[in-house]
Amino acid sequence: MKHLTLIRHAKSDWSDAALNDFERPLNKRGKKAAPLMGSRIASAKEVPQLLVSSPAKRARKTAQLIARELAIDQEGIRYHEEIFAAKDKQLVKLIRGFSADQHIALIGHNPGLTDLGQWLCAKAPDWLPTCAVLTLKLDIDKWNELDKDCAQIISYDYPKKAR
Repeated sequence: MKHLTLIRHAKSDWSDAALNDFERPLNKRGKKAAPLMGSRIASAKEVPQLLVSSPAKRARKTAQLIARELAIDQEGIRYHEEIFAAKDKQLVKLIRGFSADQHIALIGHNPGLTDLGQWLCAKAPDWLPTCAVLTLKLDIDKWNELDKDCAQIISYDYPKKAR
């Protein structure tokens, strides 16, 4: 049995039109939401052992802020260029190559993460808002066994849900 947590990056800052999409940072709300969601993940039963993130600036910062709340050092975060702008099929290929860790969190972008969640579980949300955390239990023993509809939702949370 494996666990996969899908985390969409926190809210980004659009104030500088000169920045390309990859370089957009988190805005003030995003900088508050990521640690909040990290602490909510930390209080759950299932905590990821490894964070795998897009290297885009907003995803990288989200991963770092969440890692701090989970007491995962910066070496516990892996960055994969292919996560940025990835479609669900590309994410599936990446996940199938994961190591033996039992619980991994994937931090990335929409629509790829939402599409991946729905591919894994038909009951997954049809859109992941910024800094959403979707934790899935996978009916597989090895990551290379990942397949359509192999997951069940353990939890689904996002910053505005607690309001």
